[in-house]
Amino acid sequence: MQHFPQPLDRGRAGVPPLGQSPACAALRHRALMLIGPRGPDRMAGPLGTRVLDRLLVPAAQVEGVDLHLADPALAGRARWAVAFALVLPPLGNLSNVFYRVHPRRNDRFLAARAPLKALFPEVDFAAFAFTGHALGSLAAVCPERFTLVRRGLVEAWVPRMRLLVEVLPPRGVLIDLPAPDWLRRPVTAREGLRQIALDPEDRAEGLARLRAALLQGAL
Repeated sequence: MQHFPQPLDRGRAGVPPLGQSPACAALRHRALMLIGPRGPDRMAGPLGTRVLDRLLVPAAQVEGVDLHLADPALAGRARWAVAFALVLPPLGNLSNVFYRVHPRRNDRFLAARAPLKALFPEVDFAAFAFTGHALGSLAAVCPERFTLVRRGLVEAWVPRMRLLVEVLPPRGVLIDLPAPDWLRRPVTAREGLRQIALDPEDRAEGLARLRAALLQGAL
């Protein structure tokens, strides 16, 4: 998790800087940025470009909702922020009724569960190390059966995303990155949230849209 380059807890005793509290010392959120009171106004120019670049590193683009929810210090840190920016977690990068993922590297496919093995008996799941490879292969094997997998992913992803945004600041921007049609993320609705689509290859336009959303301006 990143703070905007203005400490949120400056002058507030008893609030350790991010990463120094024992609960979150080993857990880093690359896809989530908590923003202080002056943060949105400072998003123009080189500083804003640097922030967006950090949010869009490859590790951030595959970070799952399970990683964020596993941080016991997140709610406490979020109380000191006024807004946030979050790269929407990939739909398939979470443990669910069909398979397990690594608790921190959520793009790692660990094991298929019995329902998935029964649904795709012809597939050798030992060949998969990453969720993207596994899901793409299953969608290619049988699109009709894969719709059941997608339904299970949505049923797991939506309530966990609701839990996550409930502990984050009231204002926020959800960054929706390109994904295959069969892994499109559902809309996460909450007052104060704005969901914007960004192309990681067009950083200038992405920065303009992110800053406009944080300032509650027109996109």
